[in-house]
Amino acid sequence: MLTKSDIKILEKKYIFFPQKKLGQNFLIDANVKNKLLESFDVESGDVVIEIGPGLGQLTFELSRAAKKVIAVEFDKKIFSILSDFAKDFTNVVLVHEDFLKFDLKGFIPKNKKVKVVSNLPYYISSPVILKLFAHNKYIDSAFLTLQKEVADRLVAVPGTKEYGSLTLFSEFHSRIKRLFQISRNSFYPVPNVDSTVISIKMRQDPPVAVDDKKDLFELIRAAFSVRRKTLLNAVSSQGYKGL
Repeated sequence: MLTKSDIKILEKKYIFFPQKKLGQNFLIDANVKNKLLESFDVESGDVVIEIGPGLGQLTFELSRAAKKVIAVEFDKKIFSILSDFAKDFTNVVLVHEDFLKFDLKGFIPKNKKVKVVSNLPYYISSPVILKLFAHNKYIDSAFLTLQKEVADRLVAVPGTKEYGSLTLFSEFHSRIKRLFQISRNSFYPVPNVDSTVISIKMRQDPPVAVDDKKDLFELIRAAFSVRRKTLLNAVSSQGYKGL
């Protein structure tokens, strides 16, 4: 487990600095690391896709438990450092790419579903989650560390301000559970927010039968876009044509 001092040494050796705009906050709390690994429930036959492995704080522990770990890293410098660390791990496949452009289906073994693990920065959380749901038939489950506010939206209940279209979209595709929170002080550099770990179990079948899923979610987005209006006025004001 890399400590804050270890990371500072790597900063000097490789001449890099964590980039705030990319959400590069590296886990330095060994107790949290162990709690995360226990929560992931990875077994020896599993293929794991890790989005944004960073400096590999979880990557190589995951590789000891899983059949294969496919780690997708966007940052060129971090990818280079991780490549040096991964030389002795034959079941770790490193991919230098933006996950939103990553051919997820192409890396999944035939007739096999993968597990996904990630500590997602705020700016990319929703797009990544939507991509995972779009590929839900290839994914068994996902374990995501998210900014607390994003997690609150995903697990919200009706009648709360957090409850919205993202909540319903998530419920349609999966069963989501809040696992535990992580203090901002468990990371270096220290982010401005605390994090929440959630588990996402993809549904085999949606909870309701829908003829046109795209139309359903256009209606839902329109309905939640203007919360103080009546449903009819809200969707009409957003140009929804289905009514």
